[in-house]
Amino acid sequence: MNQLHSINDLQSWLANCQIDTDLWGEGNAKNVDNLWEEYASGEIHFKDNPPRREVAVVQIFICRNRQLLIEAEQELENGRRRFRNQPPSEKIKPGESYLQAATRCLEEELGLSLSRITFLPDTHLCRQETSNSLSYPGLLTEYTFHSIQAEVDGLPDEAFWRENTAVHAGDPVVRHLWVWRYSRPICQS
Repeated sequence: MNQLHSINDLQSWLANCQIDTDLWGEGNAKNVDNLWEEYASGEIHFKDNPPRREVAVVQIFICRNRQLLIEAEQELENGRRRFRNQPPSEKIKPGESYLQAATRCLEEELGLSLSRITFLPDTHLCRQETSNSLSYPGLLTEYTFHSIQAEVDGLPDEAFWRENTAVHAGDPVVRHLWVWRYSRPICQS
């Protein structure tokens, strides 16, 4: 795959790969501008044959009383809401370890300082998965998922909204809705 130098290059590549972007930016889908930001920041790469996006992600599992912290919704800059149903997750930036990305995630999305986070290193798992992207329908995505459990202090006991501090750095998410949900396999104790 050749290097892309502009959003126009990206749009041409998507069109040449016959990836329909007409529904991007609606429902849970992000738009082409969001995809370009991910690529320009180095968070993702593209490959040909078949056309696909490659991304490394860290997921943080935070348990309390047999409940798992889940991001239920995201509110975007344009007021649109995306439904998520995922634990705190973050794309890993170039040169960043999965623990650095996990710390950044909890700081930006939950407002936690490092002193309130304890990662449990023995719980780290890494797996790969290829699937159709929910954020970019029609674009196949190869994920490398790192997951780790963490103990944190200072989170509310009920559902809560939290402002995203990374919105000023180009992240389209303004705020996150967090909820506690029962999860037997992950939250055993």
